[in-house]
Amino acid sequence: MPRPSQHTATILAENRRRYELVVEMACRYAEQGDVEHLLRAGLLAANYAWTVPVGLLSDLRLERTVVHAVRGSGTVTVDGGRRTRRVLHVLSEAYSVGGHTRLAWRWMARDPRTSDVVLTNQHGPVPERLVESVRASGGELFDLRATVQPLVDRAHALRELMGRADVVVLHVHPYDVVALAAVNLPGSRPPVVYENHADLTFWLGVAGADLLCDLRSAAHGLDVGLRGVPDGRIAVLPMPIEALPSSAGEGLRRQLGIRPDSVVAVTVSADWKMAPSWGRAGMHRVVDRLLHLCPQLTVVLVGASPNADWARLAKRYPRRVFPVGRVPDPAPYFDLADIYLDSYPMRSCTSALEGAVLGLPVAALADLPVTHAAYGFQAASPGLDGLPVATSAEKLAVAVRRLALDAGARHERGLEARDAVLSQHDGPGWLDGAEALYERARAVPAMDVDDLGESPTDEAYGAMLLEIGGAAPVTHDPRQFTGPLGDLFDPTMEMDLLAALLRGEGSPIQVRIAPTWQDRAAWTTRLLAIAAEHPRLTVSLPFLPDDDARGTRSVARLTELLAAVGQTTEDCGDIRLETTMPSRGALSLNGELSLTDDALDRLQALLASPLWERKEVSAAPEREPLAV
Repeated sequence: MPRPSQHTATILAENRRRYELVVEMACRYAEQGDVEHLLRAGLLAANYAWTVPVGLLSDLRLERTVVHAVRGSGTVTVDGGRRTRRVLHVLSEAYSVGGHTRLAWRWMARDPRTSDVVLTNQHGPVPERLVESVRASGGELFDLRATVQPLVDRAHALRELMGRADVVVLHVHPYDVVALAAVNLPGSRPPVVYENHADLTFWLGVAGADLLCDLRSAAHGLDVGLRGVPDGRIAVLPMPIEALPSSAGEGLRRQLGIRPDSVVAVTVSADWKMAPSWGRAGMHRVVDRLLHLCPQLTVVLVGASPNADWARLAKRYPRRVFPVGRVPDPAPYFDLADIYLDSYPMRSCTSALEGAVLGLPVAALADLPVTHAAYGFQAASPGLDGLPVATSAEKLAVAVRRLALDAGARHERGLEARDAVLSQHDGPGWLDGAEALYERARAVPAMDVDDLGESPTDEAYGAMLLEIGGAAPVTHDPRQFTGPLGDLFDPTMEMDLLAALLRGEGSPIQVRIAPTWQDRAAWTTRLLAIAAEHPRLTVSLPFLPDDDARGTRSVARLTELLAAVGQTTEDCGDIRLETTMPSRGALSLNGELSLTDDALDRLQALLASPLWERKEVSAAPEREPLAV
């Protein structure tokens, strides 16, 4: 693997620095006994590290802080003898489009037990298909965010619902601190299985997984080496797959303008998986080679956004390449396919399996050596991992050409792929695997974060993640990742995070005050008192309307207001009268500070934040439960 550029290393280091600021904020809340804000900050930190590579795939320091906060000196035990024949499935959010939600409802459809579902952080409508799956099993669905706001209360509510089940299966987002907290509340609970659908990225929850359920064996090395999961707590259960029935293929073929005699290869993947990465050409280069060598072939790419590369190919190969972007239902596109063409340079595991179940031959290119940090992005799922795969674009083109020319070979290869996938992803094979998973989970003691080591940093892996998509990586502000918190990202968090981000700059904080300050005596004198108390604050006041160039009236009014707080223009804080908005030489709060008490409360909270002072973050000590 090529060494990352200095630019990539710099961005990765800055990402890590900003991540550590959020972790530090979480640890401060833990020290203060503020469990609610600890959970909120933990969620934000995990959401940042999941989305923005920081060189970690887990953070057991952060997990210990959360676990010690909710567990205190109590203990957690697993009751593996429960036989209520109920399974509790936990999701953060469910989507009508998205693989992990489909995985959950397919799991429930195959399991003969009653399945209940808990949503810990649902922001949009609950997909009707998920609701139907719960009802069909005889279970219930609980939307915690709809009825419970504080995260700590959601954790307690989730733990109470766990008491109804034999086994708990977590299909949660990588940021789900509620599930981690609930699993670690003291007392007896059922065994917990963590379904590892984000196996290549950071996630929070190692300490919430009695048994980790990988969907493919390729994740094992990352689990042990970069997450710190004990080898004996890892199992593999292939994701449940079902065919996507549709009869719209012929109509879609006519709608797109595909020639009647074409052999159609379909790809269903995310746009970023088809972009150039790690020095590898993107999917458009592979498709160019296929179309050149196979005149009979037409390629339809679901998820590929039309761009200049695809436009050039469309001009070179008229009516033979169709990037159709993201669609709500990919089933009709599978229906028009003769071949499933996996995406490159990253494979799309779920879609390839869905194509195979329909009896389509699967053609794929995997050219990364097993030692490459990105190898997992090209590793196949169970069932497909034993089938032939091309190791170069030339070999892929030859394989696809053979399939395009020979309908009998397509049929034979399609049946081979279907049988291999169904044997592990459906029917008795999958049910036996699920039963074995449940039994293993019942047999292990509760995961204890204090038995684990520390999460290792892997800068090479982090750099590889940064270089996905080929564009120059950029760092991101943690405040961009507060979405899952919604209104829970309150002024306390907002100001503490801002203080942490600003503290190393060394410049004063500059605020520009909105006009009419001269008519709001009580508000302005409070501002002046704050400025006198906090030397790091610089206040910029606009001149009064129609004042002269010397600001005579403005100075006179300011002098009056300063006198009300026992100050003069000679001994006050850093107060400046300026005709225009000052330059951005100093750190500035965006826009003008409105003349409201809330604005001053926020400013005061910012200036008083303990996050102005740096504190080393270490593993949380054992302590009594935090007050809630």
